[in-house]
Amino acid sequence: MATLQEFVTRIVTDLPEMGRLFEGVVTQDPLSAVSAAVGALFVFAAIGALGYLAFGGLLDLLGASSTR
Repeated sequence: MATLQEFVTRIVTDLPEMGRLFEGVVTQDPLSAVSAAVGALFVFAAIGALGYLAFGGLLDLLGASSTR
């Protein structure tokens, strides 16, 4: 089983390869490019929402409170 460090290293080193693989698909026609862009937007929105909630949970755990 891979360690967390090996996993992150593999993901970071494979990012350029993923770009080259998607390049052939995205450049086929305009609809493919739009589909890839919308898919990336959904993924980044989900990552952002999860990060926001996790950061709020961490602040709540540490005792930070918001004043309203």
